[in-house]
Amino acid sequence: MMKRLQKGMLSGLLVFSLFTSTAIAAEYHFADAGQIPWAASSVEKLYKEGIMSGVSAKEFAPNTPMTRSQLAAVLAKVAKNKPVLNTNFPFTDVSTTDWYYPSVKKLYSMGMIKGVSDTEFSPEQTVSREEAAVILAHTFDVSYEKTNALFVDKQQAGKAITRAETAVILHKLLYGNPAPYDPPKKASRSNQMIEQRLIKAINAGLGAPYKYGGSSTKGFDCSGFTGFVYGQLGVDLPRDSRSQFRVGEKVSLSEMDKGDLIFFDTGGGQISHVGIYVGNNKMAHAPSSGGNTRIDDLEWYLSNYKVVGVKRVM
Repeated sequence: MMKRLQKGMLSGLLVFSLFTSTAIAAEYHFADAGQIPWAASSVEKLYKEGIMSGVSAKEFAPNTPMTRSQLAAVLAKVAKNKPVLNTNFPFTDVSTTDWYYPSVKKLYSMGMIKGVSDTEFSPEQTVSREEAAVILAHTFDVSYEKTNALFVDKQQAGKAITRAETAVILHKLLYGNPAPYDPPKKASRSNQMIEQRLIKAINAGLGAPYKYGGSSTKGFDCSGFTGFVYGQLGVDLPRDSRSQFRVGEKVSLSEMDKGDLIFFDTGGGQISHVGIYVGNNKMAHAPSSGGNTRIDDLEWYLSNYKVVGVKRVM
């Protein structure tokens, strides 16, 4: 078995893929939006133009409903100059210190947006599709003619509009139809940049003391360390080793490649340890005994513990 294992290790040449079977988008800034065919290019375009941003550096949350304050902030960036119709600002629930105050004030002064009452704007209330249509029509001076066209799902007009839906509508109003969807591409297993990122992530956690339940450089347990390393690469793993074993693609020991997770039964009849294969018959892990997070030879662990399996989730 060791000869087959070593042969597989050498043939790997320390290369691996960062992406799961549902590949994280390579050409889209937001991975979660990049996976949505009908909205991906619109989200990307509006992000690059500085019109819409994510809820975090790498998360767009496309299916999350838009709030009134969020919609105001977006539309304030694209609203055409119009005469000021309202010089007062009556909303008692919008403070001058709120991040959305300038946007709400701008749109209200131009008559593009109203409150939910004479004195309340309700900034955290979600925006229905019906309300969004009216506000967008005011913002872009969209004219319409009365027709007899009826939507069979018109009752859905009260449903909250999502961030992805908002992006697509704005794209069409500002730039025309979105570009065709370009499916995310998986990275090559020979991608040296990804290899460097893995090495950097592992090195960042080496030397930390063992700490049961630990998941930071102040202390790791085995699954806390693997979760930390993968997290540095933008991949979220479940917290415990048994749950981590349930994700990814199963591979054999002979196929094990750099970045794969190897799971052990150390004597209790179930998964109790996990490490990251780093090539050259070695793994990075947080041992429960013997000191700090480190890189060890695999041979001792293969001889003394049962290998439950190897999973490829990168």
